[in-house]
Amino acid sequence: MPDDELSDQERTAITALQRLGRRWPRSLTLASMDGSLVVIRTGDSRFIDDDTDRAEAVVADIRGIPNTGGGW
Repeated sequence: MPDDELSDQERTAITALQRLGRRWPRSLTLASMDGSLVVIRTGDSRFIDDDTDRAEAVVADIRGIPNTGGGW
């Protein structure tokens, strides 16, 4: 992916996220819920099976990183 239009700060942020991805425990999953970035346990049936229980599956909210909201 060409990054010639990215600022140094943007490249640094992307590199940091890529490093985090290499260390990220596979027991946790990042999810986007209506524009909120959240962490759930990978395979949590509340998140997979039923929309009404999804909020109960969230173990952490991640603030400050804009995201699409999912579903695209």
